[in-house]
Amino acid sequence: MATTTTSLNTKLSTEEKDAFVRNTAALGMTPSAAIKVFVHMFNECGGFPFEVRRQMSDETTTYLSAEDYERFANALDTAVPAATRELLDREFTWES
Repeated sequence: MATTTTSLNTKLSTEEKDAFVRNTAALGMTPSAAIKVFVHMFNECGGFPFEVRRQMSDETTTYLSAEDYERFANALDTAVPAATRELLDREFTWES
């Protein structure tokens, strides 16, 4: 049984591509082989085969005062109002 292949294309900056080519060569592989390894591992893992997270900065981080944090922590211990619980338990159907 013959295997059907297809192409996968992406755009990179010249600097990113040059670094990728250098690094794959240093590992003794072609850029195409490295991408195939990545795709194989991505599919095997059901997602990225490594941790992916965004960089946090002070510009995107909210800091609470001790008083505000205490109020927030106490609110976590209070019961959820019935109307909120009803919304959380509701099954939604999204129309396309």
